[in-house]
Amino acid sequence: MALLDDLVQQYAKTDLATIFQEVDNTSQRSVNLTDIPPDHFSHLKEVSLAQWLLESARATSKLAEEQKNFAGLKWRKEMTPFATPKSIKVPSESEAMDFCLFTDIDKFLRGYWKFLTREPYKGLEENTQTPENFIGFIQSKGFAADISYISKVLKLVPEARTLLAKANGIVIPPPPDTLQVTSFPKEVEVGQSFQIEGTAAAADKGKKLTVFVDNKFPLDDIEIEEGGEWEAEFVFLQAGDRIVKIAIDNQSVEIEIKASLPEETGAITLNLTGSVGLGGINRTADKIAVKQRLHSLGYTFVGDPNSAALNTGFILAIKLFQSIIAGEEKLIGDGRIDVGNTTQKWLEAANTPRWQTMPDSNPSISLINHEKNQTNDDHDFGTSWLADAILEIAADYHNTFRVSNPSKAAFSINDVSKPTGGDTPQHAGHETGLMCDVRLPRTDGQHGGITWESGNFDRTAARALIKAMRRQKLVSQVFFNDTTLMGETFLGQKLCNFATGHDNHIHFAIRPPVRA
Repeated sequence: MALLDDLVQQYAKTDLATIFQEVDNTSQRSVNLTDIPPDHFSHLKEVSLAQWLLESARATSKLAEEQKNFAGLKWRKEMTPFATPKSIKVPSESEAMDFCLFTDIDKFLRGYWKFLTREPYKGLEENTQTPENFIGFIQSKGFAADISYISKVLKLVPEARTLLAKANGIVIPPPPDTLQVTSFPKEVEVGQSFQIEGTAAAADKGKKLTVFVDNKFPLDDIEIEEGGEWEAEFVFLQAGDRIVKIAIDNQSVEIEIKASLPEETGAITLNLTGSVGLGGINRTADKIAVKQRLHSLGYTFVGDPNSAALNTGFILAIKLFQSIIAGEEKLIGDGRIDVGNTTQKWLEAANTPRWQTMPDSNPSISLINHEKNQTNDDHDFGTSWLADAILEIAADYHNTFRVSNPSKAAFSINDVSKPTGGDTPQHAGHETGLMCDVRLPRTDGQHGGITWESGNFDRTAARALIKAMRRQKLVSQVFFNDTTLMGETFLGQKLCNFATGHDNHIHFAIRPPVRA
């Protein structure tokens, strides 16, 4: 493993800003690496090293050992400043072909980034926000044909992060070896399906958790997955303050969830006579009724609300709506509304989720909508539930912290979802308007452009901000990789949890409210 150690050590101590400047000084390129924001450097190092771990079989491949080529880079004429061609037979090719030969690791590091400035990767500068965004972009531009390539690389990011941290003398706390709940709703509707998520010791993979509801009804079919992660789906059939206890061996954790009956005031009625959507009966009057309701709620991409056409936008809106009311981060709806089912009930509800842009900046409650300042981005759309949560968090943070600390940074929101929801290359989730990214507060009272390891990161303000998030009833998840804040608890749960790619921003998610 000496070669891998050398690669990691050299990459850890190399400043990406220096590499990007050197590469930008070369000719024959279509990408300006120096346009990449410095606060992206940390996760770019992690995901690129993860890619090299995969491509080189952890620096044991023939290409790595003989040609210092850890990324499987084929020869291209643009690589002349850093490499020379050498024919070699590799397992992935049927015959010998020219690959890049690097004389040393330093040349490879520069050569790798030079390779990504070629014409096929034009636009790379705008696709480095997250590890998923970066690796998804270069894979889509032809770096790899394997459809599983992205997931394979991302699985190695935690290992790459640990290797780089050790090389820099940073001690990363090991994954928790105790049972923890990381996500759960504080209130649900009777009869509503919901999830509880958490972690256990990675060594417990394959073991079963035992779950008690109100100290009875034991369940033991919840299996601990890879990395210690687990999730369980529940439905409460009785109202009240319900106690859920999760246990394994001699460890247990309890949480309280309020189960409520839906309120009856303010709802509307859709008198559907049959199913609507994909595979539905699709009577004209029913389609128009559903389309008009969705259009009035802000899902205007359904098209003409007076048309009975079963168009793509209409189906997308149904799928998005179904995914929202299920509390999902990705589109999972089947696109069909059956008479009297959950989707129809939510369409009729008084607090049905509207689709809208997020709140404008408001200095009176210390809120800044940074996304509205980015003319080249369109991730400012989401649910009315999230918009309300943002306003509540802002007001809480303002009143409990910033009023007495006026020089501190405001609450600055960034990416939510795209105008019609659905897939966004910048994020693994963010498809349903239930998640929001937050720029990090700085000690100069500004925000963004840093990581939690930066000298001007304001941990005190970040702590107050996350506490404001945790106090909101609908907030179910907070991801942020600050090792100090991850070790703190608030209101009976960890202040924040680790997630790859969250060194330079805070991410929070909400769950659906109880239907009214």
